[in-house]
Amino acid sequence: MDALFAGLIDDAAVFPPGSASVPEAVRRHREHRSAWYSPLIGPLVVPDTELAQVSRAALDTAAAATAEGEDLAVSVVISSGAGGLVALARRDLPGLRVVAAEIALRDLDDLAGNAGRVVAAAEELDPDEVSVFVEVPYGHGWIGAVEVIEAASLFGKIRTGGLEADAFPTADQLAQQLSVLIEADLPFKATAGLHRAWPNRVTDERGQTLHQHGFVTVAMAIEALIDGAGTEGAVDLLQLDDPGRIFTALQGWDVPAAARVRRRWRGFGCCGVTEPVDDLVALGLIEGPQEVR
Repeated sequence: MDALFAGLIDDAAVFPPGSASVPEAVRRHREHRSAWYSPLIGPLVVPDTELAQVSRAALDTAAAATAEGEDLAVSVVISSGAGGLVALARRDLPGLRVVAAEIALRDLDDLAGNAGRVVAAAEELDPDEVSVFVEVPYGHGWIGAVEVIEAASLFGKIRTGGLEADAFPTADQLAQQLSVLIEADLPFKATAGLHRAWPNRVTDERGQTLHQHGFVTVAMAIEALIDGAGTEGAVDLLQLDDPGRIFTALQGWDVPAAARVRRRWRGFGCCGVTEPVDDLVALGLIEGPQEVR
């Protein structure tokens, strides 16, 4: 299972609903990177509007860092359109190592054209150092945008949740999105809503019922689609909420199967990275920390 979960969970602690302060998020990320579960943790996801503060916090905590050197690996969420990628390429950020940039298409009337502008701006970044993930809204023209992104050797991104109930795609919609991405051979990441290994319902502080997807069941749906299953089969897997059946299914995976999934699915952002780690331990898919004797 190491090949399936390595670096899968990006630390999005500063984003809602976690909403940690930048200094707190950086401090906790350093702790995650030195914890027993560190192989599962990807970069710290940060907004471009807070990069100066993230840089200062990274330098302040560098002396105490015990993993991956002094520079903090970050994935930067661009808020200012395609030009934000150009600006990122020109910034000097002491203490940080930008390994990814994430940008959402916002021109809903011309998603493919918007993708083209992002592709042009992304040329300012070194593809060997910075992976660019382009979030494609599910709407008119989204498949055309996927094709533009794939042709430019960038990466996709889909939204699997949010702060509002309607931000969570249905199992049918998510299966369709996964199917298109896999058919296009476009590697992608997911963002928001994947806190647990299997699907569940939670009630937020405003009384909304949120139908969250599970990150392990998403992986199972991806594997099935790669293997030629239709979207109906993927829907069934996305809705699977039996931990015993999930464990049994994953036990049948070998290293090549895990590698096939991870070649497509590069990771997901989570504001509380220990939650998915706890579920993996509870499922018996990874070993927890050894007891001190």
